[in-house]
Amino acid sequence: MMDLAILIAMVCHAANKAWCEANGDYSQKDWDEAEEWQRASALAGVKFRMDNPTAGPDAQHNNWLKEKEADGWVYGDVKDPVAKTHPCMLPFENLPEFQQKKDELFASIVDALAGPLKISEPSEVVQIKGLRKGIDGVLQEVKECAVNHPSREKSLTITKLQEGIMWLGMDLKRLNEPNPYPSSKDPSTGDKIEPTADNLKL
Repeated sequence: MMDLAILIAMVCHAANKAWCEANGDYSQKDWDEAEEWQRASALAGVKFRMDNPTAGPDAQHNNWLKEKEADGWVYGDVKDPVAKTHPCMLPFENLPEFQQKKDELFASIVDALAGPLKISEPSEVVQIKGLRKGIDGVLQEVKECAVNHPSREKSLTITKLQEGIMWLGMDLKRLNEPNPYPSSKDPSTGDKIEPTADNLKL
C-alpha cells in the first residue's frame, strides 16, 4: 500500500499545478513526469504540515525556504533547477498573493486528508475515497467563491479539481473492487438513482 504522505503529496502537487495554471503558469508537470526534486519537495511539505498542523502558511513557506537554501538555491526571476534559482526565494510576506494562496491551499489539503486518515490505518480503497472527499470539499469552496466572484481562473481551477476527483475514481476502478453501486448502469431498476460515492457534490 502506498504511503499516506505520498498519496497526499500527489494530491497537493495536482492542486498546485491547477492553481498555477489558473494564474497563467503552465510550467508545472504532472506528478509522474515531475523531476524527483520536485516530488521530494512536495513530500517534505506534506510531512512538515502533518508534524506541525497548527503552523500558519508562512511557516509552511519558511520551512520550504530553509530547505531550499540548505540545498544551495537562491532568488532568481526564473525557476531554474540547474542554476538553482527560484522567484519564491523570498520571505512569505513578500510573495505575490497568488503564491501565498498556494501555501494556504497546500496546508488546507494536508489538513483535510491527513487528520481523519491517520486514525486507523485504512485500506487503499478507503484512503482514495477519503482523498476524493477532501478534494471535493476544496472544490465546493472554490465554487462558492466563484458564485460571487466569477473568473476564468476559478473556472479552470474547478475543472482541474474535478479532473483530480475523476482520476482518483479511475484509481478505484484499477483496484478491481466490486462496484458499490451495481444498479447505476441498469435501466431495469427504473427511476432509482444511487448517490455519488461518499456523497460528493462535484
